[in-house]
Amino acid sequence: MPAPNHETVGFIDIGTNSVHLSVVKYYPETTGASVFQDKEMIRLGRGLYSEGSIGKDTIRDAALIVSRFARISRSMGADEIVAVATCAAREAPDGGELLRALSPYADVRVIPGPEEARLIALGVFGPEGPAEKSMVIDIGGGSTEVAIRENGRDLFLDSLSLGSVRFAYGLGIDFSERLSDEDYSVALREVDTNSYHAVGMVREAGFKKAYGSSGTMMALAAMCAARRGDGDASYMTLEELRDLMRMLRGLGSEERSEVKGLSRNRADIIIAGGAIADELMFLMGVDRIEISPYGIREGLQLDLVLSKGRTVFGARETSVRSLAFRCGCDRRHAETVERYSMLLFDEARGMRLHTMSEDMRSLLSCAAFLHDIGEVVNYENHNVLSQMMIENSDMVGFDMTELHCIGLMVRFHHKKFPGPKDRTLRGLPPRTASDVRRCAMFLRMADILDRHRTSSVEGLEMSMEDGAATLRFDCMEDPTMEVWRLEKIKDDFEKLFGRRLRIVPSVKGPESSDAAADPSK
Repeated sequence: MPAPNHETVGFIDIGTNSVHLSVVKYYPETTGASVFQDKEMIRLGRGLYSEGSIGKDTIRDAALIVSRFARISRSMGADEIVAVATCAAREAPDGGELLRALSPYADVRVIPGPEEARLIALGVFGPEGPAEKSMVIDIGGGSTEVAIRENGRDLFLDSLSLGSVRFAYGLGIDFSERLSDEDYSVALREVDTNSYHAVGMVREAGFKKAYGSSGTMMALAAMCAARRGDGDASYMTLEELRDLMRMLRGLGSEERSEVKGLSRNRADIIIAGGAIADELMFLMGVDRIEISPYGIREGLQLDLVLSKGRTVFGARETSVRSLAFRCGCDRRHAETVERYSMLLFDEARGMRLHTMSEDMRSLLSCAAFLHDIGEVVNYENHNVLSQMMIENSDMVGFDMTELHCIGLMVRFHHKKFPGPKDRTLRGLPPRTASDVRRCAMFLRMADILDRHRTSSVEGLEMSMEDGAATLRFDCMEDPTMEVWRLEKIKDDFEKLFGRRLRIVPSVKGPESSDAAADPSK
């Protein structure tokens, strides 16, 4: 079934270091999903900070890249292109020449520093977050944005004249070679000079958690994780960062490019960026910083939704529906199975067949909406394919264990039902494994009840009658096939819940004259 109608927008971020493209599809009931990304590192700031202007050759390269990104966006169905330029375009004396060169391909807005900080915070925390007062530091090529946000309110926004490209090519220090302690101290003092006002404001405002975004922060965290040995690049500590910087300062750029976690094209600017992170974390009192993969492009994506007065959905709901619609799911069937699954979960809980939490109910809801996405590849093994797609989706709003639970529920909705010692359950705590199997049973029953994808079942109820869990439902069509399939899972149901399953359908409409099923079974 084709995906629902949706709007496609191309977002182009023209930064001091790189030009990024993100093509976003705004599926129904989502805040958009990026379906294509590309990046070209052209260093608008290299000439600006070393020679005083961007330069004609670099402007020509930028125009070529933006023209290509605009063409890609339109070829993917984008009827709107949102393009913004940041620090280099703000500061360069030939910034006007840059904009004129880009104008045939996109209407580029040069955004001021505080607006850049606002968009970054929106992208990192979302429109309603974070729940506790949090700060984000985004180290770009030409500027570093700092924002403090709480419950959807921006409490502090600032843009500092600190950047990895600005330092690497504007301080008169050769960052491509081994760096002396004296030269590193020069970079740290430059951070002090350009951040004292922001540091004072941040200390006065206070914060509970600190986040880092941008390629520089992600690269620093990846190297810290590699040195730590656990591969967890979701955070780094100030102590780890300082140890890393001492090591990197003793290497030339060629040697740095071999360090695990650092890409070759960032080796010449990483010490400059690391010095900014090092000193800002110290000055602002940050011992540990969480790393976010999101930033200005995600902020632009959300800002467009908000500017048009649309409803902003939660991260989980957006992630689930975006993945489902990208896979061309049958929306009516997905929503029907989700509704039936929730009814079965709630009815069974009311009968005390289980005591599962609302968190597990939420995961079942997600699994129900996604249970058939593997059909885009192959129907026969679509349950296994669906699990693989879910667990490798990196859906926002879920941790790895939650994705695994959703994937297992989906896997178990089709074909053989697993026993409590099934190998696929290894690694889960026994209680979680049991809950996953129970949820999978509700999903399997819900899928059977919409076997013909006509949403014909109404009035779904479960109750305890004569010691049996009795499932009653009204059907607008002959339910013979549904009852036949439900009969086949009775033994698995009884093993799971310790109660017999009794099926009592009733038929409404033109098929009502046909006998449904013997309710005495």
